[in-house]
Amino acid sequence: MIVSFISLKGGVGKTTLANNLAAYLKKEYNYKVLIIDTNGTYSSNLIFLNNEKFFGNKIYQGIKVLPYFHLKIIDNLDFSVNDLNYLKRYYDVIVFDVLPDINYILNIEKISDINFLVINPDFYSLYVNKKLYELLDKNKVKIVLNKYDKSIEIDFIEDVFNKEVYTIIPIIKDFSNYQFQYQPISFYNEKSKALKYIDELAYCITGNKRKRSIFDIIFR
Repeated sequence: MIVSFISLKGGVGKTTLANNLAAYLKKEYNYKVLIIDTNGTYSSNLIFLNNEKFFGNKIYQGIKVLPYFHLKIIDNLDFSVNDLNYLKRYYDVIVFDVLPDINYILNIEKISDINFLVINPDFYSLYVNKKLYELLDKNKVKIVLNKYDKSIEIDFIEDVFNKEVYTIIPIIKDFSNYQFQYQPISFYNEKSKALKYIDELAYCITGNKRKRSIFDIIFR
């Protein structure tokens, strides 16, 4: 399966969610997960590489093996469907962390099974991502409202997109601090509230929920 984290606004939390989802799938389900980060030399994932070279001639070359996931950082879209199929034979899930660039997004959206459209509760994020949403295959889009601070009503956001928000993630300290730990949240704090929301993202892939609410336990 291929999933992507997309947004036309930078700083919405795509990389944080992508990394923690990948690590959660490894920790909880023992999935083999590859993150393909298209941010190149601007990627915050460079902290995992210790100044190692990350550019290879092929998308399946120069992959960094980490305890939480495998990581490939690229700075172009010079790969083929056959290259991806080669990777899909090995990995259970490939997660694209997509640069906020319309050409990158539209090319990767087409090959993804699920597109997590990550937005923040500010009017610029809503405006640019509404424009983006109009260009996407809406059946493959899951809207993720990240860093929610109740400044804008959920009903208003859903009216903007004419689609239900898939998951609402509040501001959680662990999401802000995880990079200072140099490892994803599920590997250093299994009791973090943040993992409930990562579990909701994982549900799209696994069909299972590990972090169940009281509502889920009683009524499902």
